[in-house]
Amino acid sequence: MRSNPGDDRLLVRAAYLYYRLDLTQAQVADRLGLSRVKVGRLLASALERRIVTIDIRHPLTRLAEMEVDLEKRFGLRDVVVASSAALAGEDDLQLLAVAQAGADYLTSLELRHTAVALGWGTTMRAVSAALDDGWADDVDVFQLNGAIPMSNYATGAGEIMNRFAERGHGRAHLLQVPGIVDRTEVRHALETERSVSRVLAGARAAPFAAFSLGNLTADSVLVSSGYLDSESLGALQASGAVGDIISRFIGADGALSDTCLDERTMGVELATLRAQGGRERVIGIAAGTAKAPIARAAMAGGYIDTLIVDDSLALALLAG
Repeated sequence: MRSNPGDDRLLVRAAYLYYRLDLTQAQVADRLGLSRVKVGRLLASALERRIVTIDIRHPLTRLAEMEVDLEKRFGLRDVVVASSAALAGEDDLQLLAVAQAGADYLTSLELRHTAVALGWGTTMRAVSAALDDGWADDVDVFQLNGAIPMSNYATGAGEIMNRFAERGHGRAHLLQVPGIVDRTEVRHALETERSVSRVLAGARAAPFAAFSLGNLTADSVLVSSGYLDSESLGALQASGAVGDIISRFIGADGALSDTCLDERTMGVELATLRAQGGRERVIGIAAGTAKAPIARAAMAGGYIDTLIVDDSLALALLAG
């Protein structure tokens, strides 16, 4: 249908007054003798017909576009993409960029008089170090999964939880048990201990949860700590596992890869962790393109509703 030249002229004038001369919609309406509703429709039409286009010129625009694209593609509630374009190949610096983004995001939630359940590991250690004092107030920090011996790891889970709690003016509730035990019976026995069951109950009920997404490689903390030997690693890889979430291994579809191993794993179960389980936020944090398989699996399984990554990983996820 051919547009009316008179209507187009009015539309262009309204757009010019509003976008170029910075008049308010009320001022444009008064100037042209129209109602504010009519002016609003003209401006909407100008955008729809691309008579007016908006070009945001800022380096962060690219990150914002990726965030929106990831939210739409994977049905996420929120996405934060940290810039690491100048850090390609610098894994440690990419991790620091994502850790700072994670710390900033947690701070933005303004947690007050509430609880958060946290995983541990290299990434969460970096996030805890990036937090400012007062990132939260009166927050209870619950450990999501069992840990590894301090002698095998530079920074233990306890130190990470305590740092989150201290800087959040709250309390740390530590799950002082191994990450993986030898027999299912041992796990059941430990879970009946009052100190353990209390922390697990708090972690399951916490409105907020955050954790890193782990690779299934020889340099994984669970492998380097001795919990998994090369034979176990190979068996998991052969079963289709792509990585772990709080020490629980999953395949590309998000399903558990080894139920026998999972039954010996101490901590909150993935079924309880799911983002659909009523928590206000379930945040997955990862850096580097190598984390693309586990990030996709975490989203496929519905375990997270919020994703914090660097731009190289964001691009890898969008390209897949």
